[in-house]
Amino acid sequence: MSRLIATLAATAAAAAVAAVPLLGSAAPARATAYAIQQVTGGDLGPDGPWLRLQDGASDDGRPAGVQQVAPFADPARFDGSLHLAVAGGTEAQQAQAAHYFNRKVPFGSILSLPPSYDMYVRSWTSTPSAVAYGANLQLPSFCRGAFTTLSFQPQREADAQGRTGAVTDTWRHFVAGPSSQWATSRTVGPFAAGSSHPLSAYAAACTADGDGAIGVIANVGRLGDARESLDTYVDNIAVDGTVHEFTTGRTLAQGRIVTTAAPGGGSGRGGKGGPLGGSVTFSSPRSGPLYTAVGTRLVFSALGGLTPRDLTVTANGKPVTLTAGAGGTLSAVVTPSAAVDLGPDGAYRTPFTVAGGPARGSLTVTAELLAQGYQPLQPTAVQARAVLRR
Repeated sequence: MSRLIATLAATAAAAAVAAVPLLGSAAPARATAYAIQQVTGGDLGPDGPWLRLQDGASDDGRPAGVQQVAPFADPARFDGSLHLAVAGGTEAQQAQAAHYFNRKVPFGSILSLPPSYDMYVRSWTSTPSAVAYGANLQLPSFCRGAFTTLSFQPQREADAQGRTGAVTDTWRHFVAGPSSQWATSRTVGPFAAGSSHPLSAYAAACTADGDGAIGVIANVGRLGDARESLDTYVDNIAVDGTVHEFTTGRTLAQGRIVTTAAPGGGSGRGGKGGPLGGSVTFSSPRSGPLYTAVGTRLVFSALGGLTPRDLTVTANGKPVTLTAGAGGTLSAVVTPSAAVDLGPDGAYRTPFTVAGGPARGSLTVTAELLAQGYQPLQPTAVQARAVLRR
């Protein structure tokens, strides 16, 4: 407890940083009355607003796992995330990043905007028996003047899509609503150590002066077995009206479309000129994110609209199926034959050919990068556009 109290005083000034309005995203529905605080790698450490497990003097010499801001793209802004991991054996027992508020926050205030976060578990570096637990949120708190840590338990909760516990290799959004259970690490008030209760119960019982939460912690523990490994990513931690958004920086991937005359000649069905070749290239800068299991959405548009009979399209050398969309557009989703990731300083290319088009006017293609998020092939808002025929 002494470490927590000392940290609260030491980090109070660092906790008050500028906030900006919450940006729109492809995230599940959530409250919009939050502000955003971006958290970069430089914000983790003994002098930053986020402390790692090893940054407290009382933890000197204690084996710590991985706690770092990584390029692994989150599902809301695709700009990085917090990596928490422990490996099997005694070399790492826990991974933890903690942020302390500049005041104690009553549990009732926290309930008014329920805490939430996004969490991902990597399958091939996690022990199957540990997967369901994932990374959990903790609230270091006081109740009736006594210190405890309240822990949200994802293995007992359903995510925004109704799945209980962690699911490997996909992002999940958890909301700690009124019925969610939080375990108390110590006996406080009427609550026995290790028992679980909703935050509303703590709010009703913990009403002494100074009661409430003093911070938020993203935590991965050993779960009682030193042989277990757990490799997780966490982002968009929302608590006390603020979303803590972990990012490697503001530079995201960029897209570019290059068009060339395709071999074959002849007139396109319903349009002017011969087939057209081209390629879409998405590139992530050296300090950019890591997008996993990527794909490309191609959207074709023309004045007056298009039907699937108007165009013949191939991508990666194979015919693609075109689907009619709003405004007379045609779209297709293209994925590599084997899963491909787009990482920092890397590029992902999709060659295509188009035959046909409108009898008059221009034909335009818009390409969007797709990647793993809350579901496979989630839009990332990284786009490129080109006019194929005028």
